[in-house]
Amino acid sequence: MDFSIETAVRRIGARIVVEPSSPLSRVSSITWDSRAVEQGGAFLALKGARVDGHDFAGAAIAAGAALVIVTDDLPEQALAFAREAGCCIARVPDAQQALSALASAWREELSAHVVGVTGSVGKTTTRGLAAQVLSARFKTESTKGNFNNELGLPLTVLTAPKDCEALVVEMGMDGRGQIARLAAVARPERAIITNVGTAHLEYLGTRENIARAKAEIAEALPDGEGVAFLAADGEFTDFIIEHARLAERGIRVVRFGGEGHASDVYATEVAFDAEGRPTFVLHAQGESCACALKLRGAHNVQNACGAAAIGLSYGMSLPDVCHALAGAQAQAGRQALLRMPEGYRLLDDAYNASPESMAASLSVLSSFSTSGSRIAVLGDMGELGSASDAGHDSVGRAVAGAKIDALICVGPKSRRIAHAARAAGMDPARIQEVDDAGAAREALSRIVRADDVVLAKASHCMGLSKLAEGAVD
Repeated sequence: MDFSIETAVRRIGARIVVEPSSPLSRVSSITWDSRAVEQGGAFLALKGARVDGHDFAGAAIAAGAALVIVTDDLPEQALAFAREAGCCIARVPDAQQALSALASAWREELSAHVVGVTGSVGKTTTRGLAAQVLSARFKTESTKGNFNNELGLPLTVLTAPKDCEALVVEMGMDGRGQIARLAAVARPERAIITNVGTAHLEYLGTRENIARAKAEIAEALPDGEGVAFLAADGEFTDFIIEHARLAERGIRVVRFGGEGHASDVYATEVAFDAEGRPTFVLHAQGESCACALKLRGAHNVQNACGAAAIGLSYGMSLPDVCHALAGAQAQAGRQALLRMPEGYRLLDDAYNASPESMAASLSVLSSFSTSGSRIAVLGDMGELGSASDAGHDSVGRAVAGAKIDALICVGPKSRRIAHAARAAGMDPARIQEVDDAGAAREALSRIVRADDVVLAKASHCMGLSKLAEGAVD
């Protein structure tokens, strides 16, 4: 971002409490962490459940903030400090809305191609793959980490430089209307929905409601110009097309993955190496090209097809797309393979979990070639609502049907995984149940050997990322 203080204040609809020393001074950064304030930047005083940003306004001013955006009155001492420093204090009714308004204003200044990414499973990986592909042709920026919500997405837009040529933004959600609000800020011209799964059933009740919520990204595409990328074999693909009125609005639909006769971009001859990394032949636009991924699992072939479809829609050649895909790396907490000090390999997939992603990760673990054991450390899955019991049961049955030598279940909900695995025929002697990540680490240490492969998978709140601490590489 790059605004004058005067413009920034006007675009967020703020009331000036302390006048700036120079209204025309430029503001090129914003943060709600007073420790990250840059000289001449803006500080947003957010009120959280445990921390109130207003308490750190003075620290932000001391760090060189030129603009502090507040929703409450500041103490007179802080106001006096602002006057002395020439820092503008601007008050708004809602800090989050002010951030979105500022991001929307910066979006107007960007000429970049903007691609929106959402889905129940695989959106972060697909976002990374899409950014990897587009960066082979364009100066590309994308969402960092998990900044995919109503604070993170505006910040992603605001940190995109003016000369950015492609911007890939991930959109997460907890309920209806959230993706619509994010899309109103980012205004994507292309959008991909990886799939519609069972995550967020706790908030939305049915998968149809999840599909409606995900479809908001397609509804935001510009009429007559937008392109929607949807899973060819997706259970809700036709539902999304109809619900978002894509045909009547002139939105082009590109189907990816699935079988060739029903898909625009698809893979054949899929094979895996000893560590579960796929090779395949990618087909699109009447051409085919050999492709290989460093990422693991058949599900990432599907994600790669989606990312390839995006690159091809911007005129990239199929060989260039395949070359770019080959360079993509696994992100921390998402099937990154780590070597532990004890010698065993850890497949760190502990960032998030749903029944669909659990099944995919178990498939990856099963595909590993090893002279040792395959051990699954699986924890509770959150946000499944009324589908929680059935979801955990399905994972237990998947464990029993996979090439898994030992199972450690972590947390109260995961006890259903253990029960279902036993009921499906897994030897009870190979199953342990523990309460938390610390206990899981102790249980693992008692059975793991140097030539074993271990999968850690759970919802982020379970803290199974602790199992990756101390990794050698």
